[in-house]
Amino acid sequence: MLQNIPSSFLVTQDMHASSGNRFVNLIIDLIIRVVLVNLIDLFGLLLFYVFDYDSLLMWNVNMSEWGQIFLSLFIIAVYYITMEALTQRTVGKLITRTMVVNYDGTKPDLATIGVRTLCRFIPFDAFTFIGGNRGWHDTLSKTYVVDIRKFEEAVLLKNSFDQIGNHNETINE
Repeated sequence: MLQNIPSSFLVTQDMHASSGNRFVNLIIDLIIRVVLVNLIDLFGLLLFYVFDYDSLLMWNVNMSEWGQIFLSLFIIAVYYITMEALTQRTVGKLITRTMVVNYDGTKPDLATIGVRTLCRFIPFDAFTFIGGNRGWHDTLSKTYVVDIRKFEEAVLLKNSFDQIGNHNETINE
């Protein structure tokens, strides 16, 4: 991925990930979320069958419904924050070759990713994509999901124009 983003660079509509890619991201990440949430059960079962250790399994089985909801939300938040803060991508975004950026093309900081993740828990957030390709978790966190190829091409083009401008300034001096 590109590291040298020009200071005057801005994300434009043509770089945005398509609605189709955003939908595929949603489906893939939904599958990953279900798997991650159920890993505790699977790990508890593994410990029980291999080592006859049932504490984790019993803890999870006896957890209240609210406890399970909060644990699930915690696991989902850790998934999104970890993936997007470290790589600007989730598994869905890796597959569709998209990533999260700020308006100026830079990598969002941890606080921005945190806001983005919390906004995903707003009821009906997934439906805010109807009629567009930016949802509430994008607009409220002021982030954009871009197609990496289009984004990199735009950055390279902007850098080329900036180099031409710098070269012309050097000749004129």
